[in-house]
Amino acid sequence: MKKFAAFIIITMVLSMSTAALLNVFFAESLPSGENFLDKIENSLSENIPFREKLSGLMDAVRYSSGVRHFDNIYIGNDGSLLLDIEKPTSRTFSAAKNYVLAFAEKNQVKPYFMLIPTASVILQQELDSFIGKDIYNQRNMINNMYSEFGGKVRTTDIYQTLYDHRSEYIYYHTENLPTSLGGYYIYGELCSRLGIEQTPMDTFSVAYAAHGFYGSLATDFFRQYSSSDFVSLYEYNGGSVILERRENNGSIKISESLFVYNEETFEDKTDMVFGGISPVMEITSAESLGERSSILIFGDESAKSWLPFLSSNFGKITFVELDLADEKLLSKISAADYDEILFAYGASTFVEGIAFEKLEFIG
Repeated sequence: MKKFAAFIIITMVLSMSTAALLNVFFAESLPSGENFLDKIENSLSENIPFREKLSGLMDAVRYSSGVRHFDNIYIGNDGSLLLDIEKPTSRTFSAAKNYVLAFAEKNQVKPYFMLIPTASVILQQELDSFIGKDIYNQRNMINNMYSEFGGKVRTTDIYQTLYDHRSEYIYYHTENLPTSLGGYYIYGELCSRLGIEQTPMDTFSVAYAAHGFYGSLATDFFRQYSSSDFVSLYEYNGGSVILERRENNGSIKISESLFVYNEETFEDKTDMVFGGISPVMEITSAESLGERSSILIFGDESAKSWLPFLSSNFGKITFVELDLADEKLLSKISAADYDEILFAYGASTFVEGIAFEKLEFIG
């Protein structure tokens, strides 16, 4: 009983801010006023490394007591680091709706729109039920966004597909991205929506790389409680591809593979796909399986999981990262040159806001 009481006291002390501790022990000798305490708090946080160690120790005590939620990251039972997202603002919804619909009307097209849920809602079996209930409901958010388009955009729902495969390695443990396996399931649902045939998995050669890497979510504290990752690279056996990566300064890098097999090249090991995301990328293939030859895609880093599979279906794919591309680069693209147009974003990218206003630069 005494040990338990001591544990509670230590936890309470470690949970207190520097200013609060000073108040408890030296209240009578300190000058009055909040400014003095604020100055001490700021000074200590800026100048004393011990502050970080104390914070880490406090988190370790909380973890030992059963806490699995730290800021916006949940630690799953399998070692997954599950990043929760915040509720998007009404401005985020309005921007997506208004700019995408204006783009569709301007170009007289009916584009596809796909939002990819994060691991935090798909892998809730890795959390205790009383913890999981606090995670933001992305499914409702996605459905609400889709309803905003009023049938003028063809939406793609992949939530159930990912949920059905939740026991598999479909999300990285330490990166907020789907794995290539998760990407294949996303690709399959997208094929169904596009009305094209899904290329069988055995048509691709798979290479496993970067075994044991830890991603951006696995900071010092989280790494000790997380499981490591690996990267799967699925190379299409049905024909050759050419990848062009275009930068805002006019430079173009050309390669004959969608992958860079030297993992030491990248701090972010998922960048072995495409060599990372560029403002504009173009993938061409003379041996694509699809009847439609071209597709224009606006997306984010989640494309590293599913886009390599789609290259087997289209002779020409142009991928645009609106947040990275400038006006000059975007003005060289004409929507009229493509058979299909797709918007595809991870839910976490979407709620942070996307530069949809740049769509006006597309020809």
